[in-house]
Amino acid sequence: MTVHELLLPPSWSSREELPSQAIHYQLSHSLFQELDVFGTKEPLLVCDVPEMSHTNLNRPPNGLEVLCPIGDPGNLGALLRCCRAFDVRTVVLLQEAVHPFHPKVIRASSGAVFVQSLQWADSITDLDAPETLQWITALDLHGTNMSTVQWPQHVRLLIGEEGVGVPPFQFSERLCIPQIHPSIPLNATVAGSIALYAYRQHHSQP
Repeated sequence: MTVHELLLPPSWSSREELPSQAIHYQLSHSLFQELDVFGTKEPLLVCDVPEMSHTNLNRPPNGLEVLCPIGDPGNLGALLRCCRAFDVRTVVLLQEAVHPFHPKVIRASSGAVFVQSLQWADSITDLDAPETLQWITALDLHGTNMSTVQWPQHVRLLIGEEGVGVPPFQFSERLCIPQIHPSIPLNATVAGSIALYAYRQHHSQP
């Protein structure tokens, strides 16, 4: 990540603590307040957004990959944080997903979005090709108890959006997390993190 500019609040005076290679702009109070959506009152970085390549989901997965259509910024950021913790090789953002560099995603990810490998693919509704489905394991309330299965080392895990779930396609596998009270389903990020942990119980070494 290359920092090009720093946007400073009107009262900021500690310029010696800022990167010297960046151009500094001191903003008016009203403009800075509008841009500082979280009320940090700290300098704002203007930097490059890392490029994301389009991936071919017909190819076999390489290690642990996550397919993600999550549109809520907080949920996506928290999931990216979990993916980094469990060393997910690649997170594939489907068309339905919020932009990974949305400010709320960055904040919820604790910066994981800047180091996690990201790619993008088409809509979740385009996953129905047999050559694509054969590589996908989906989280589903009506799937097989994930504690009873042997996770393949190379797998593409689909974590659906809350309320929408996953399409009725013929995925390679559907796995569920058994709940004592299933009437209240788990948050997508919580379910995803449990699944990632379960995978690492079978494949601890990335």
